[in-house]
Amino acid sequence: MRHMQLLMKPASSNCNLRCSYCFYEDECENRQTHSYGIMKKSVLEQVVKKALEEAEESCTFGFQGGEPLLAGLDFFESFIEYTNKYKKPKTKLSFSIQTNGTLL
Repeated sequence: MRHMQLLMKPASSNCNLRCSYCFYEDECENRQTHSYGIMKKSVLEQVVKKALEEAEESCTFGFQGGEPLLAGLDFFESFIEYTNKYKKPKTKLSFSIQTNGTLL
């Protein structure tokens, strides 16, 4: 696979705001399990490892939620550690995050 693109939800549906227009909050309220909590680092490492094994030229990691920054700085530091550990020398990486900005 030439390019791998992943959308990750490290904080599941958890959010620090309750915006009246949020479709995702409404969607999560109506499912059996409202939130799956913060992604475990062991899961994060396996996702990063598998993605970078499959990516040939480039890999994009996108973070969304809920509010992904609720996963905490330690989560994202571990993410960078895992990308450095499993990245092939010529693989280009890119990152994006969709956040409400209150935790920056």
